[in-house]
Amino acid sequence: MRIAYVTIHVAPEIMQGGVGKKIKSQMSIWREQGHEVSLFSLTPAEIPFPEERQFVFDAKTNLLKRETNRASGLMRMLDSIRDYKPDVIYLRFGLYSFPLHRLFKIAPVVLETNSDDRQEYLKRGAFFYWMNRLTRNLTFDPASGIIFPSHELVDVLMPKRDKPFRVISNGMDLSHVEALPATKNERPAVTMVCSPGMKWHGVDKLIDFAKRMPDVTVNIVGYSQKDLDDSVPANVKLHGFLDREGVRAVLAQTDVALGTLALHRNQMQEASVLKVREALAYGIPVVIAFRDTDLHDVTLDTILRIPNTEENVVENAERIRSFAYDMIGKRVDINSVAPYLDQRKKEETRLELFDQIIQGR
Repeated sequence: MRIAYVTIHVAPEIMQGGVGKKIKSQMSIWREQGHEVSLFSLTPAEIPFPEERQFVFDAKTNLLKRETNRASGLMRMLDSIRDYKPDVIYLRFGLYSFPLHRLFKIAPVVLETNSDDRQEYLKRGAFFYWMNRLTRNLTFDPASGIIFPSHELVDVLMPKRDKPFRVISNGMDLSHVEALPATKNERPAVTMVCSPGMKWHGVDKLIDFAKRMPDVTVNIVGYSQKDLDDSVPANVKLHGFLDREGVRAVLAQTDVALGTLALHRNQMQEASVLKVREALAYGIPVVIAFRDTDLHDVTLDTILRIPNTEENVVENAERIRSFAYDMIGKRVDINSVAPYLDQRKKEETRLELFDQIIQGR
């Protein structure tokens, strides 16, 4: 198969983090399977994919000029995709821009959605909410197939089951990850890797936890002081955005990693958070505050589960603190979670859907 992997307005800092690593890993596995794949990315600044096709538009201007620039960049990208002549297009869902609807005339499009977009854009304000609500069907309706990261999202976004779909949770290419040795900390360090502006990550809850538990070091990767309205307590370390090695260095000194703490703010209960998978692949114990698509039935003393509620961290602060102390010097047995996280098996399922849609056409 010849596959065009398409992303639209994914922030460069996001492409430098877990999302970018996921995309690189997917394309690498597809190529190993004998398929041809090229990334086409519409972006406001260069991203760390030097060998791929980037269509940069100037976003540092007024609204009208920015949207004109975006549309111009998108048209150039569509021309390039046509010249590529893909058998199938894999599109990571993003806010519609003119003339994205033309993409669906080039080849069958498999859409990847990673959240309830209606709730996500509601959190970004009235403009983005209504822009998405008025245009989202221009992306969902003509898609030949959809891939969801959870069963819950299928029920929310495609209740009629009117086109081919698969539930493929996020995974890790475990062949490229080496477990980190256990720490020798005197007091525990907990870490969250996240992005500013995503209220469902629950950074506010983590900062409140740090205030209540001054003997626990709290690392927040992805946030700087400029991203917060108030100062943080002395036991909170704000690392800003880090590259892969920078994140690994912080995790090497971490006893417990935290996944999303406020998924309920998106009216969601289920997810397969990449950062949880990355932490487990490194052997780091985790706190999970949602139903994990892969791990919901896995019982290990290195996984602490708390409810998916607004008060989950406050009500379980002592449990989290005790768990962090207990995990000093311990690591997860990777063999106990590897079968659930192996991305190579997940990509086989994804490629099978591509082939089904191409043959069906």
